Amino acid sequence: MSQGVRPTRQARSRETRDKLVQALDACLRKKSFADITIAELAETAGLSVGAVYRRFENKDAFIPVIFELYRARLGEFTANEGRLEIDPAIGLRATLRAACETGWSFLQRDGYLVRAAHLYARIRPDLIGDDWEEMLEMARDSGRQLLRLFGDEVKRSDPEEAAQMFTYLMNTLPIERALYREEGAAVILTIPDAQFVSAISDTLYGYLVTPD
Repeated sequence: MSQGVRPTRQARSRETRDKLVQALDACLRKKSFADITIAELAETAGLSVGAVYRRFENKDAFIPVIFELYRARLGEFTANEGRLEIDPAIGLRATLRAACETGWSFLQRDGYLVRAAHLYARIRPDLIGDDWEEMLEMARDSGRQLLRLFGDEVKRSDPEEAAQMFTYLMNTLPIERALYREEGAAVILTIPDAQFVSAISDTLYGYLVTPD
């Protein structure tokens, strides 16, 4: 076999996969993963159904790709427009406001991916490996670092508990509103988004500066 054959096949395989990843992203913008079919992915990618099955065994094999897309988009956002420069001089409250506004802007832009990742991390954890836990630990570590920077303002006696609660509230509260606006507890909210985001930062601030 010529040495050039295998790289050519590998290149075609990568091209096929890239088309399918892009097709999944496009389809998720319109509907939930549960409602997307293999035929729809093939049509969106400009491929045959057979070509999809040659690259992915079944539809569930696309679930790890959801996390791949999510991590890539989050990484791009964090490195660019979502980059948050923390200045202890402005104080904890202003920093929390900026962090909440930044997180909310990501949810508004890429909430369709966050929702899919959020859902399948719960119902198919066996398909995502250690990636989700790694992301959670990174989030907790970011919380720890932030609270250490404002140690003179934070009054909670247990730094680890404070970091975990901060990370939990920082993620859960906006996700409920942004991703499940018409479901669950979020339906009771009638205030505008900007007011809601401001209230989240004030809630976080109140918890952190209140001695236990």
